[in-house]
Amino acid sequence: MAAWRQQSSLSASKRPIIKTFREVFRGLLVFSLSFAAISCGPPEPTYEESGAVFLRDWFQTGVVEDDSRCHGMGVLKHREFSCVDMQNYAARIDPSSRKIMSTQAHECFGSVCGQFLEIEMDSADLSGNPIRENAVLKKDDGTIRLYWYRSDLMLADYKAANPDPEEEKDPIQLAYDEITGRYPELYQFPPCLDERVSSSVLVGALAEKDQLNVGAIEALANECGDSFCFALVGQKIATLCPALRDQN
Repeated sequence: MAAWRQQSSLSASKRPIIKTFREVFRGLLVFSLSFAAISCGPPEPTYEESGAVFLRDWFQTGVVEDDSRCHGMGVLKHREFSCVDMQNYAARIDPSSRKIMSTQAHECFGSVCGQFLEIEMDSADLSGNPIRENAVLKKDDGTIRLYWYRSDLMLADYKAANPDPEEEKDPIQLAYDEITGRYPELYQFPPCLDERVSSSVLVGALAEKDQLNVGAIEALANECGDSFCFALVGQKIATLCPALRDQN
């Protein structure tokens, strides 16, 4: 009986410690569950998702005489169309017809680098004619703005308003007009009008005008920088990086 009482007395002395441990454990468990509930909230939207929402809202706003609706650097670097021009041409598209075909992030667009997102859409004008649209967005400090917008309508009207007799055009200019008409997203890169083609500046493989890999060309341009341009070798398109000559 004495041994039994001694054991009971020892157990009683440990109860406050056990109780305290249980209370601490319970408190940690409640904290952990609360933290998990907070951390398991809705995930932040990706650039692709937030960019698509921004572009939808930009189209829905309509035409506003406000240059801040477009990225100032984009308008400065690509002066063929003003911010209002881009809005007016976008308003000629049936909004219900827009279908995003591809979304691609870029580290650079032309000679400017940053957080770019290109969105390519198949659409139709108000008469039901199929139209291809390309929009490029740029994010600065978390704010997204329209950097560049082009469509088949814009390119057709621009060429009609700037006639140039084909017999006076340089062959590379003719080839360039053809590939930019077929691939509007390559409009950001210039033709090599005054550049001699040589193996020292050639990057990538020669390609037929109707078999260009847009993604591969953009990757080459990003590696090359401002000097990247298109040249013509026979009937094939060559991509050149004249800056390589300066490095050798």
